[in-house]
Amino acid sequence: MTPAEKNIFFRINLGAFLSFMVIGLPLPVLPLYVHQDLAYSAAVAGACVGAHFLATILFRAKAGRLADTWGARRTVLCGYFFSACSGLPYMLIAWLPLPDELKLALILVSRICLGISQGMIGTGSITWGIGLMGQRHAGKILAWSGLTMYAGIGFGAPAGLALWETGGIFLTGAVCALLPLFSIAAGFTLDEALARESSRRPGTRNILLKVLHPGICLCLNGVGNAVISAFIGLYFVSRDWGYAGLALSVFGFSFVFGRMVSAGMVERLKEGQPARIAFLLEFSGLGLIAVGLHPAISFAGVGLTGIGCSIVFPALAVELVRSLPREICGTAVSLFTIFQDISYALSGPLTGLLVPYFGYAGVFYVAAACAALGLVLSTAWSRPKPG
Repeated sequence: MTPAEKNIFFRINLGAFLSFMVIGLPLPVLPLYVHQDLAYSAAVAGACVGAHFLATILFRAKAGRLADTWGARRTVLCGYFFSACSGLPYMLIAWLPLPDELKLALILVSRICLGISQGMIGTGSITWGIGLMGQRHAGKILAWSGLTMYAGIGFGAPAGLALWETGGIFLTGAVCALLPLFSIAAGFTLDEALARESSRRPGTRNILLKVLHPGICLCLNGVGNAVISAFIGLYFVSRDWGYAGLALSVFGFSFVFGRMVSAGMVERLKEGQPARIAFLLEFSGLGLIAVGLHPAISFAGVGLTGIGCSIVFPALAVELVRSLPREICGTAVSLFTIFQDISYALSGPLTGLLVPYFGYAGVFYVAAACAALGLVLSTAWSRPKPG
């Protein structure tokens, strides 16, 4: 990358990192506040957390279309604004003597603002980076955008707990409102990435058809991620193995490592190869976990699965972006990402229904089968077209 491109790359990712810290900050404290301070049930506390993710899914496609038609820069800056607004309700809750019902309503407003911001920033940052730096850097942009977002949430969660213990919900909300202002400062002077005007821009349904095949592959990939997150600890405990918590740490570190190596991998290898390698790694890792011969072997399986799961998204997304006209890039990426959202939301509950009949090992066998099917489908999609 040229110095100018490095500057763009750094500032877009810095803004995303700071704003995604805002997602992480309330995660460990919000359920405590709703359940303990407001005395609502655990189900209500969970619904407050989930409202953010539901808002993200519902708004993501709209965010992609805004990035294409309104401009990626405007979309991202607007996302930063909504991110900052998500902190204000917490400050009002601490300031004003409000009834608990109104406090809960303000929390829901905050979560919806945060969900909208995630949709706008997640899709807009990718579209903005590709628009300013070109598709030749799409691999790095896609890989590092996800990495900075996960890192922001990861750093935000323990910071949020520390803020909560120091200054309660007011301090947590104040920092949530402040951090996106630095994101706005980082990106404000960057240029807009305007798509080419087109009088025949395809509708969302037509773009969805273009995204459907790789989207199904991404959905199948997400099953492995979801079952590791939901069941790996229980699986280790059921076999009387120690270090159940370490398994999740191994998965997290391997996921980050995979996302780091995928940046160059998807640009150096031939079309389709990164996705096939990733699915093969995921399939092998899940198979090693399911067989369960020894804790060390299962740890190796967790690591392979983390690397494979991490690489699939940028590998498929780069091929998708390069196969489509620039003016629908944002909408396509947003619709593509929704398949991952759906997979993460449904895989845990659905595979959990199998546990009473097939045990925890059966869940990982099913996830391995999904990875194998993803390998087949990604190979079919990536195969060069005749002529």
